[in-house]
Amino acid sequence: MVGFDSTRPVSLYIHIPFCSSKCDYCAFYSRKPQNEEIDKYLDLLLLELEAVKKEIKVPFYTIFIGGGNPGILGFDRIKKILESAEEYGRPKEVTIECNPGNLNEDILSLSGLLDRVSIGIQSMDESVLKTLGRHQTIETNLKALELLKTLPFRWNADIITAVPGESIETTLSDIRTIASYNPGHISFYCLTFEENTPLIQRETPLEDYEELDFLLKGWEELKKLGYDHYEVSNFARPGEECLHNKVYWNLGQYIGLGPTAESALGWDEMVVMRNTESIEEFFQTHAFNVSSLNKDETEESYLLTTLRTNRGIDKEEYKERFNKDFDSVYEERISILDRESYVNNEKSFIVTEKGMLTLDSIILTLSMSI
Repeated sequence: MVGFDSTRPVSLYIHIPFCSSKCDYCAFYSRKPQNEEIDKYLDLLLLELEAVKKEIKVPFYTIFIGGGNPGILGFDRIKKILESAEEYGRPKEVTIECNPGNLNEDILSLSGLLDRVSIGIQSMDESVLKTLGRHQTIETNLKALELLKTLPFRWNADIITAVPGESIETTLSDIRTIASYNPGHISFYCLTFEENTPLIQRETPLEDYEELDFLLKGWEELKKLGYDHYEVSNFARPGEECLHNKVYWNLGQYIGLGPTAESALGWDEMVVMRNTESIEEFFQTHAFNVSSLNKDETEESYLLTTLRTNRGIDKEEYKERFNKDFDSVYEERISILDRESYVNNEKSFIVTEKGMLTLDSIILTLSMSI
């Protein structure tokens, strides 16, 4: 595989591009399956996975099956995918995304193959769900949460905040209710208005200062409940961080299979690849769109990802990767940043919570030194 560094771990992402219906805010590629498309897609996906395995010949470090809605496949088909993906050995972590309406006890058939479930709760308020165009009810959410308490898997719940018409108390109530079911991990983020979605045609985003209030109060509540703010939009109890996403945030190696899935391979100069743009293209060709990043482009990508986390940039790791001293490269640019937006010490450079609120500006300022 182009650019693959066999001395370093590689993760696997599998995109399931099917949903029974698309939520009004969603801009990810997915559609309602037609006729026998699911089985046709599964067959081709397994062929592509087989080809990847033959090239890398090592266990994947982590696996993540996302969508779309992977649960629409049924857990028997997901089992086939995981059995194939884990042929060379058990990953450190295996996650599947699932909508509340597709979660049932059949998921127990994945015991021994699966570690973690990521459930798209989004809100426990009917009016918020209606605004989002979510095709689920509070009862569906509660049923899924009750089941998750009994399953032998780690799990994450997604919460969307700053929805038009929503109150801050509603968001805080969502957090408290979901936390009462004891998930190890909670993803918490503001609603994003994407182009060409039904949501943007009928709703108006909140003002920036309003979104900020939702975020800050939500962050405070999550921390009160014992969740560590380890990445801009992610909170976890000790030992419950998502290893797969940490691969992305440390600009590690990963292979993406399925329409619109992306891959990144290599170390100091990475090769990035994008799979086909639609299911139709996926059925017709297995070619990837490949492009190479030079050292400067790889370093800029490294800033974009690592600075999202509370670990920040490890200066020793940076020197190993780019053969440069971090302080020598960035000292001048760091000096013009708001002093409360970062922590800079001998071993690391970390963006604080205050800095997370202006992260794009910080990254732009630093990238001018590359």
